[in-house]
Order: sequence, then structure tokens, then C-alpha cells
Amino acid sequence: ANVFKQTFGELTSQALDNLAVFQKAIAAVPPFATTFTDHHLAHDLQMVAKVIAANADLNVSRQTFYVEFHGWDHHNEVLNNQEYMLGVVSNAISEFFSALTEVGLQDNVTLFTISDFARTLTSNGKGSDHAWGGNAIVAGGAVKGKEIYGTYPDLYLSGNPLVTSSRGHVIPTTAADLYFAEMALWFGVAPSDLSLIFPNITNFYSPGSGTPPLGFLL
Repeated sequence: ANVFKQTFGELTSQALDNLAVFQKAIAAVPPFATTFTDHHLAHDLQMVAKVIAANADLNVSRQTFYVEFHGWDHHNEVLNNQEYMLGVVSNAISEFFSALTEVGLQDNVTLFTISDFARTLTSNGKGSDHAWGGNAIVAGGAVKGKEIYGTYPDLYLSGNPLVTSSRGHVIPTTAADLYFAEMALWFGVAPSDLSLIFPNITNFYSPGSGTPPLGFLL
């Protein structure tokens, strides 16, 4: 038999079997008492919470999920857009952890937000333009909350060492690699393996130091 055809058939059959196991496990999760907002971000996090709740039936001890919320490129109407969208994020995260608390897994889950770019400090008239340094949110029962990690920038432009232009392009003080490295260690990755996963990590952190990259996880 053709090796490619045989392999393709075996993988397809395995995928269908795994789908059946997944559907059965999700169907067995009792409905959450938490009411989720009618928005795709909340719906996505609701499904993530269901899959996490089904971890025993799925026979997995570590899971990683990616959820996207597009539309943050606010060159126009930045105040109105952010007022609405930040409210969506706040509600969705609150509902997500409320559901996880129902199943006793809130301390086993860490949520992290990140974007590939941020916004200028100054306005272009009705919005803001592409920039560099921005904010990230880390939440979860294992997180040392109510803290700011990194250096929060002053918002003045002239003479500000963290601002590179008159438009207010902020230089990041904390690399995204540090957040990812901290969560990788929390997942059980050995410090000696961090450089294999994050090739640039030694520019910001010494994996053999015995201290966490940022220290935001218990």
C-alpha cells in the first residue's frame, strides 16, 4: 500500500476517534451557573473553561489555549472603542474565572494577554497610532495580584528616557520573553531548557540564577 495513503488514513481515523472522546468529555461537563456575556470573546472563554473542566476525562494535566479579540487598531474613535472593548475584556475574564471557581480550578489556570504592538501616547486627532511598549494582563489564582511588573512609564514626552519620539513611542522595559518564561517554569519546564524554547531569554534573564524571571506566580 502507498505509505502516504496509509499514514493519512490512520491519522484521519485517529482524529475522528479523538473527536468522539472530546465531544463525550465536553458533554459530561455540567452547565456553569455563571452567565456569560453574549460576545464571541466570552463564548470562547466559556468553551475554554469547559475543556479545562473536562481535563480528567481527556486525560491531560497541562493545556494551552489561544483566544483572539481583534479590532484594537484604533486610529479613530479611540475613546469610544476602548470604553466598549475594555468592558468586553473585563466581563469575559471575570466570567471565565467565576466558572473556573465553580469547578475548583481557579488556582490551576493562568490567563495572559499580549499584543504584537501598542499605541502612541499622543493623539492623531481622534485616535492613536502604532507604537511599541504597552500593557499586559496576567490573572489567575496562582498570580501575585495587584502588582505592576516592569516600569510604568511617565506620560510626558520631552526628556522622557522611555519615549523615543514626539508622538510618544514608549520603549518596553519588560520583554514578553520574561512573561512566557515565567509561565513555562510554572508549567514544569526545567530552567536549563528555557533557552531552547526562548532563544533570546538570556538577553533579559539568567536561567541558572535560581530566581524567577519576574516573580508574578506563586
